[in-house]
Amino acid sequence: MSESRRTYQFGPFSLDVHKKLLWRDGAPVPLAPKVLETLLVLIDHRDRVVSKDELLERVWDGTVVEEGGLTRNISVLRKALGEKPDEHIYVVTLPGKGYRFVADVRPEPVESAAEADRPAKPPVSWWLVFGGLAALVAAGFYIFMRPVPPVTAARPAVAALAVLPLDNLSGDPGQEYFADGMTEALIGNLARVRALRVVSRTSVMRFKGAKRPLSEIAQALKVDAIIEGSVQRTGNRVRVSVQLIHAATDTHLWARAYDRELTDILRLQSEVARAVAEEIQIQITAEDRARLSSSAAVNAAAYQEYLLGRHYLWRLTEEDLARSIDHFERAIRLDSSYAAAHAGLSHAWWWRGIWGAKTPKQVESPSRAAALRALELDPQLAEAHVSSGRMKFSYDWDWSGAEKDFGRALEIDPNNLDAHFFHGMLYMALGRFREALAHIERAEQLDPLSATVQSGFGRILYRARRFEEAIPHLNQAIELEPQTANYHRLADVYEEMGRYDEALALHERETRVLGRPSGVGPDVARIYARMGNRDKARQVLSLGEKSQRPFLLYAAAHAALGERDEAFRLLFNAVEERDALNFVKTDPRLDSLHSDPRWQKLLGRMNFPADASHLTSR
Repeated sequence: MSESRRTYQFGPFSLDVHKKLLWRDGAPVPLAPKVLETLLVLIDHRDRVVSKDELLERVWDGTVVEEGGLTRNISVLRKALGEKPDEHIYVVTLPGKGYRFVADVRPEPVESAAEADRPAKPPVSWWLVFGGLAALVAAGFYIFMRPVPPVTAARPAVAALAVLPLDNLSGDPGQEYFADGMTEALIGNLARVRALRVVSRTSVMRFKGAKRPLSEIAQALKVDAIIEGSVQRTGNRVRVSVQLIHAATDTHLWARAYDRELTDILRLQSEVARAVAEEIQIQITAEDRARLSSSAAVNAAAYQEYLLGRHYLWRLTEEDLARSIDHFERAIRLDSSYAAAHAGLSHAWWWRGIWGAKTPKQVESPSRAAALRALELDPQLAEAHVSSGRMKFSYDWDWSGAEKDFGRALEIDPNNLDAHFFHGMLYMALGRFREALAHIERAEQLDPLSATVQSGFGRILYRARRFEEAIPHLNQAIELEPQTANYHRLADVYEEMGRYDEALALHERETRVLGRPSGVGPDVARIYARMGNRDKARQVLSLGEKSQRPFLLYAAAHAALGERDEAFRLLFNAVEERDALNFVKTDPRLDSLHSDPRWQKLLGRMNFPADASHLTSR
C-alpha cells in the first residue's frame, strides 16, 4: 500500500496524506501548506528528533529561509492542534536539537483510490460502544449523507491578490525607486498567471507607507490575499523577503527570503511569482509556466537605468517624462538588446505627446522606432505589442492591426493593464461599446484605484450616450486625482445633459486647480453657443490660442455655432497633424456634422470601416 494512500489518526485528529488535509472530529482544520508539510515531516519521523536544519530542508526544499519562519510554523501548528503554551501533547521542542512529534499515531491505509479522493473520516471505533445495529445505521447515515467539505476548505481560497509596495531596507532613500521597481516587477510576473487577478501598480502605490489594517486594504482593492515584504540592496547583491497573507483572517500562508546577485534579478522575480502561484494552488497552465521561466540574466547597470526610467515615467509631467526618456536611453546604451527598455522608451515618448510639451506628431517617430525595436528583440514581450498597437491606433489608423496587437499582448499577458485599457479605447473609437466596456471593466478590476481607468470608463459611457452612468466614474477619477484635467470630462457629460451652468462651473474649477486663465477656451465657448449666447461664445473663442489646438475642440465650438466650413477645415488639419483625432467618430460634440457629406470623407481619410463589426472581438 502506497504511503500516500493512508491517513494518520491521533487524538481527535485525522490527517489525510493523499489530500493533505487535517480534520478534527469530522471538521476541517485550516492550515497553510507549509505548516501542514511541517506536520507531515514530524509525523513521518515521529520515532526520532527532527533537527531544524532537516525541517528547513524538507519543507522549504533548499530555499533560503530564516529560522524565524520555521519557529512561526511550529507556533501556528501548536495553536491549530489546540496546545496551550505550557502543554506539549503533540510537539515537543528539544532546545538545540529540534522537534519531535510525541502523540500516539495510528496509521490507517485507505482501501482504494476512490476512497483516497474522499475526505478522511474520524475514527469509527467509538460506534461499537453503542453495541446496536440502530446506532450503526444512524451513524452510517450521518457519515455518508452529511455535506462533504470541499478540498479547498483546508486553506483560504485566493483568486485575487495585491503586492503592497516593498519596504526599502537599504538605508538609502535614493534606493526607493529600486524597491518600487521590484514591486512593479513582481506584480508583472504574477499577472502572467491567467487564473489569478493581480492588482496593478497605480492602486497599490496608494498604500505605500500606509499603516492601515491589511483587511481594510484588501477590501479597498477587492482581493483575497496580500503580499508584503522588503528589499535590501548592497552593491550588486539583493535580498528580498516576502510573505503571503490571507487578509480577511490575517493568516500567514507563506514566507520566504531570497539572496541573489543583481544580474539574476529577473530570474528571482519569476521564481517568487512561481512560488506564490504554487503555494496558493492556483491553476498554472503550461503557457503560464513557460512565461514565468523565460527570464534571462540582465546587465545590472542597464537594469538600474531601466528602473529609474519606469520611476519617472509614472509622474506624467514634461520634466519627468524627459528624465524617463533619458534613463531608458542610457539603459539601451548599456545593453542595446534590452527589449523592455525599448518598450519603455516608446511608452515615455508617446505619453510626452499627450501630457508633455511635445505635439503628437513630434513624438511619433521616436516612439515608433522604439516600439518596432522592442518587438524585433522580443516578440514575446507584451509591452512591445502594446506599444506597436498604440502606434497603429494613434498614427496609422490601422484599426484591425491595432486590434491584433492588443489581442496578442493579452494572449501573452492576460492581465496586462495597458493592453486592456487601450483595447477598450480602440473599441470606443470604433463605436463598439459593449467590447469597450468589457475591457475597461477588466482594467478596473486590475487597477481599482486608478484615476486614469475611472476616467476612461466614464469617457466610454459618455461616448455611448449613457450619461448618468458616466457621472460616478468621472467623479471618482476627480476624487482620486484632484490635480488632473478630469473636470472638463465631467463637464462634457453635463453639457450633453443640458446642465450648462454645472458644466461651466466645472470648467471654472479646473482652471483654478490647474492655474489656467479663467473663462477662456473652446470648451467654454461651445457651451455658450449651445446656450444660445453666440456673442459670448465668439468672444471666448477670440481669447483662445492662435494655433487653435487641439483642433478638434475648436472644431466642436464652431460646429456648435453652426459654422461647418470652419469646423471641417480644422478637422482636416487635425488629420494632417495626427492631433488627438482618434475618437472623432463617436464624439457627441460633433453630432451636428454627421449629415454633411464631408463627414464621411473625413472618416474615410482616417480608414474608419463603414461597418466595424467585421473586426474580430477577443
